[in-house]
Parts: sequence; structure tokens; C-alpha cells
Amino acid sequence: MNSVAQRTGSRLPLVLTCYGLAIGGMALGIGILLVAFLVVIIPLNLYISPTNSLVLSLVAVQGLAFPGIAALYFRYKGRSLRGFIPVSVPSLRQFGLVIGAWIGALVLVLFGANAVVELVGTEPAGNAAAETAAENPEFIPFLIPLVFLLNAPGEELLFRGVIQGLLRERFGPAAAILLATSAFAPIHITALIGSFDAALVTIVILSIPSIVFGAVYEWTDNLMVPTLVHGLYNATLFAGLYFASTGGA
Repeated sequence: MNSVAQRTGSRLPLVLTCYGLAIGGMALGIGILLVAFLVVIIPLNLYISPTNSLVLSLVAVQGLAFPGIAALYFRYKGRSLRGFIPVSVPSLRQFGLVIGAWIGALVLVLFGANAVVELVGTEPAGNAAAETAAENPEFIPFLIPLVFLLNAPGEELLFRGVIQGLLRERFGPAAAILLATSAFAPIHITALIGSFDAALVTIVILSIPSIVFGAVYEWTDNLMVPTLVHGLYNATLFAGLYFASTGGA
């Protein structure tokens, strides 16, 4: 009994640290945005359109804050971030897995979302980025490259590379995937629009692709693989918004 309690106690600080990294990364991103507005945008009386605001958010959060919080943590621990996270050009087999996981994530989310909505009777919450894209469909072709350059790499670095990697050391792969997902999906609540119940539905749905991203990372031991799957998944959603908003024009 005492040994079980000791193991549980030793694991809890790590879990809290990983959740702290997720929350800290988001807080740092918001702080960077706040500084940008207070120091540059407001003093210069610059107009920031909704699409420009979305780009600024991607740069601040996924481009700067998520990699920044990861680097600061590993520096504090005296560990090498580069040595901790395996990244390489995917092999042909891994490229095939990227395509399969991308399609699989879309299919699982399609059926999973319908099942969750039917079960609880609540529609998912809206997403601020998706609404901005839908209202400005001409911007989507410019947004999709940012998904691959900022959105997917930043999130996969923090949530799969760092958080899931740290949790794997103590819990093993399966539990690490689930625990990393429990940090990844809820952090998106800052971008959701709607009731709390609707936000919970969306968080449950977001857990589905997160588990896929985590699984392919464990399978390949190459962060580039879930990054590509994540990028293709998000790009497909934005492409769908584009065609829905323009009628395919």
C-alpha cells in the first residue's frame, strides 16, 4: 500500500508540471500579444483586422510561446530539448502512415462527433479561428501554409514532443497519450465560442485527433510524423470551410 502511494505521489508532480506547461504556454502567448498591443499596435494606432489578429495569435502562441515555454523548461532542468525530441525526415513508410493517420483521424472525428452530439444532445461550440476564416474565405489559402509552419509544429512540439515525452518516462506510452490529450484538448477552450456544455462537447471531439497524433508519435518515434498529420488534418478543415463559403469558386 505504501509503495503504491509513493509511486502515485511521485507521479502527481509530473502530471501537474505538464498541465502547467500547457497553461503556461497559453499564458505566455497571451502575454506576448498583450505586449505587442501595448507597445506597438496601440501607440502607433495600427488597425488590426480579424485575419491579421489570427495571424498574430498564431505567431505569438504556436510560433513563440509554445516553443519558448518548452525551451525554458528544459533549460531549467538542464536537459537538451533537441536531444529529447526525435525529429527527422519521414521515411516512405512513415509518409504512408501520415496519409493513413490523416484520413483515419478525419473519419474517426466524423463518426465520433456525430455519436457525441447524439448522446448528449448538444452541438459543439464554434471556433473563433474557423469563424474568422469562414467570414474571410479569401484568406484561407494564405492561412493553410501557416497551419504547417506555425500551428501544427508549435502544438506538436509542446504537447507531443515535450508533454507526452515527459509523461512516457514515468507512465508508459498509452497513459502518456491519454494524459497529453487531457492537456491538449482543454487548452483550446480559449478559442471556443458558445456555452460551457458546447465547449465540453468540442473538447471531447478534439480528443479524438489528439489521440491519433499521439499514437503515430509513439509508433514512429519521429515528431515530424504527427506534425504532418496534424497539419493535414487542420488544413483539410480549413479547405472544407473555403469550399463551403465560396461554393467551390
